[in-house]
Amino acid sequence: MLKRTLNPTRFRHPGRVVNLCFAIVLLCSTLLTWREVVVLENAYLAGQRNSLDTIATALDRHLQYGVDRLLFYRSAMEEALEAPVITPSQEALAAFFAQRDSEGWLLNVNDKRGVPLRGVSDDYVEQNPYLNREEERLNQELTAASEFSYLMNSASADPALQRNMFYTSRAGFYLSPAAQEQEEARIRAHYHRLVNHPYFSAHSKRSNPTRGVRWTHSQSPVDQADRSLTASVPLDHEQRWYGVLALDFRVDAVTQFLMESLEEDHEADIVLYDSHFQVIAATKSTTHRGRLLSAEQKTKLAQMMKKATEGDYRLGARFISWARLSYFDGVLVRVDTLAQSASGEFGKITLVLALLWLLFTSMLIFSWVVIRRMVHDMYQMQHHLQWRAWYDTLTRLYNRGAFFERAKNAAARCREQNQPCAVIQLDLDHFKSVNDRFGHQAGDRVLSHAAGLVSQTLRAEDIAGRVGGEEFCILLPGATRDEAERVAERIRTRLNAREILITQNTTLRISGSLGVSGAQEEGTYDFEQLQLIADRRLYLAKQNGRNGVRAWD
Repeated sequence: MLKRTLNPTRFRHPGRVVNLCFAIVLLCSTLLTWREVVVLENAYLAGQRNSLDTIATALDRHLQYGVDRLLFYRSAMEEALEAPVITPSQEALAAFFAQRDSEGWLLNVNDKRGVPLRGVSDDYVEQNPYLNREEERLNQELTAASEFSYLMNSASADPALQRNMFYTSRAGFYLSPAAQEQEEARIRAHYHRLVNHPYFSAHSKRSNPTRGVRWTHSQSPVDQADRSLTASVPLDHEQRWYGVLALDFRVDAVTQFLMESLEEDHEADIVLYDSHFQVIAATKSTTHRGRLLSAEQKTKLAQMMKKATEGDYRLGARFISWARLSYFDGVLVRVDTLAQSASGEFGKITLVLALLWLLFTSMLIFSWVVIRRMVHDMYQMQHHLQWRAWYDTLTRLYNRGAFFERAKNAAARCREQNQPCAVIQLDLDHFKSVNDRFGHQAGDRVLSHAAGLVSQTLRAEDIAGRVGGEEFCILLPGATRDEAERVAERIRTRLNAREILITQNTTLRISGSLGVSGAQEEGTYDFEQLQLIADRRLYLAKQNGRNGVRAWD
């Protein structure tokens, strides 16, 4: 039994034993490494999520303060509509009725202690379906607005992220501490911008039946030079929609807030998205397109957000944490890359992933070989497509676009060098009848045959192209009109001298009419003008019986 156990024939393939041992070691090492990666990743994501929660809570606090102020102002305006404390002077009301037909008007209802009312004419109100200047309630709203203007006067000094508080009335006026316009046209334009901004139409009874807060982000309806995040609420009283109260949050201030929140972790990326995953504000590093979420990642994030208010996941070498905001219909997303995490306390993750990188090196080399072959094939294809972009595939002459470009450049060079140049315009006679009688394949043979004869007749520096169905154009640099006329005559003679085999038993003799123009003789080096002159003379040749050359009018 001992001899059988130590029989050397059992070990004739030691490579298999080594491979087996290596596979076992590799498997155990992979499992242990994977366990370490999972532990470290969980710890890292927990730290990332806690950091994002802190930022989200602070941002929510700023937004909450703004929303609370907005709701307070709405309550104040509703109280003013119900039982006003201050009544505007009769002079102020009389001033309104005196200028209500003006394109844009300004009214200081409280002796300049409050924010002045700025508005538009009755005609403008009547033209907008969202507006309604009801006479029986107009005095009531003007009274409430005059009282509210005291509060609005203090809104311009709001702290933190807030910028502008403003009220837009459906009765054709607005209150805004930031507005400085005085001219009628600018007041009208400002009000037009307000009522046509998405924040205003979002509060119609149909669009906002719950009459709650709505958020929009775009160019500020007050200051078009800045992007803003606008919170707005409708003002209703006795089942009537009076207007919209809105508060701007500066997008640049939100961005600065995110940057300052990352002062100790400035390499991370934080992006504030709205409910449609449009970017509102982001740290500077996210301006690199590779840092933003792709459409697929946004879809996955939207699915996760349906189940929870916060979460995280790893995507390749990126760690993504997200948290929904309580006072804004959006989400705050934090993105950390592997390089960023390596510089922190979780650098072991970078080390582990660097080891895994070695495993992918062989795949990279293989991919390199494949991609190199693909690039070579694409390079060849590019040359082929470039040729097709420049040349007519049937005649192998320049197509119209390429010919005109090169002809114009050649004519310009002749003008600079004070050399002559000439243009020949060629049209095949009765070509349509060839297509009608023998088919388009026969027509293609005629075109190819004619192009070959033209190419054989020209010099190396001449430029020829197919500019129409059976029309060809030739530019002869350095040639006078007389020389070009002789070249045209040789082309005409060659075309008419040979018969073309159209079908198995049918031959055809073709002819062409040619027009010639010369730059020095015509007094212009403008190629298009020369081509137009040659084309006109071509038709004179056709009118003269075809199969001829015409070099004069």
